[in-house]
Amino acid sequence: MIPTFAAIVTVAMVVFTPSVTAVGCFSGGQVGDCSAAIGGICAQVNSFTFAQGQTISTCVDTNGFRCNMAVKNTGGGGSQIGQQECIDDMTATNNGCNGPGGIRADGNFQLTLDPNTGAC
Repeated sequence: MIPTFAAIVTVAMVVFTPSVTAVGCFSGGQVGDCSAAIGGICAQVNSFTFAQGQTISTCVDTNGFRCNMAVKNTGGGGSQIGQQECIDDMTATNNGCNGPGGIRADGNFQLTLDPNTGAC
């Protein structure tokens, strides 16, 4: 019976794990490290109260390319995301996608980190 209980607990943990791990990495395009630009957008969204569907975006020139980043509220109005949560999500996308960036879902938010050629 103990192995069955362990299997049930494992399945429950997987089912109830937040969508924070949902990352879609871009398959091509400019490759670049946007880590130096992450703090700026995350300071902008820190405890900001988003309207439903509202997006805050920025473009930062860095190391000969630009970093386009956006935080979008995909939930209802009145949603907020903290600075550290934003930094953690953006950093995970920056590091986990190995350069071309991607989109990460976290609760009511969709965070996009996208290195591109050229300047802002």
